[in-house]
Amino acid sequence: MNSALLRRLIPPTALLVVAMAFSYGLGQTGGASPAPETAQVANKTLLDLWVQGGFFMYPIALLSIAAVAFTIYGFLNTSENRMLHMDLVPPLKDALSRPDIPAAVSICTGTPCPMTNILHAGLRRITDTYEKQSVEKAMEEAAVEENTVGLRSINYLSIIATIAPMFGLLGTVSGMIKAFQKIGLGGMGDPEKLANDIGEAMITTAFGLLVGIPAMFFYFYLKSQFVGNMARIGRVMGDLTHDLDRALTAQAAGIPPPNSLPPPPTAP
Repeated sequence: MNSALLRRLIPPTALLVVAMAFSYGLGQTGGASPAPETAQVANKTLLDLWVQGGFFMYPIALLSIAAVAFTIYGFLNTSENRMLHMDLVPPLKDALSRPDIPAAVSICTGTPCPMTNILHAGLRRITDTYEKQSVEKAMEEAAVEENTVGLRSINYLSIIATIAPMFGLLGTVSGMIKAFQKIGLGGMGDPEKLANDIGEAMITTAFGLLVGIPAMFFYFYLKSQFVGNMARIGRVMGDLTHDLDRALTAQAAGIPPPNSLPPPPTAP
């Protein structure tokens, strides 16, 4: 219970820390007691910083929107209820212990999730004959497919975490090139001519990191959560296949399943 509560508290705590750090950084940029000649710079709004950042703020903004969307989707897609559906384990164990393959297949198709998809892939290999290796191979193949599909959206966060700071660095290079061009035209003695270009260089770097750092954090967090759930699915699949193998082996030997009732006594 404590570990589950801790996992739920980590993401909002991380967002709060990032927001506080960004707010503190903006406050430090503005300064507590600005001089009269810098009052206009200190009172810049977020929109002013956006405009000063230039063209490269637009791809960074698009990446930030994508990061938020993939993060929300990742939390929904990697939740324990979405991936495991532990409430289905008792009826599945009951169906496989009889063994009632059609009932187990009906449960799997009625509630699709990674756990039921993997089990369903194995049950489809059971026809007239039961081959344990064939069933396990099908479940392994389905597990690889579910792992690939599940990590696809999470991996996009890693891409965003890498690309966003690069766009910021590109904006930095662009701003410094413009600043050096003005220096070459004789603007060295007038810092005001260089302030906008140098500001573009610094702002794009800051916003690129602001997008990249949370994206990298949530990438590792969601990946860890997904891998942990897949490990639990593997353990559950091991228990279910053990029940299935024991029931089918007993059925082939003519032994009634443990849950079946003995035949009624015949009248003398």
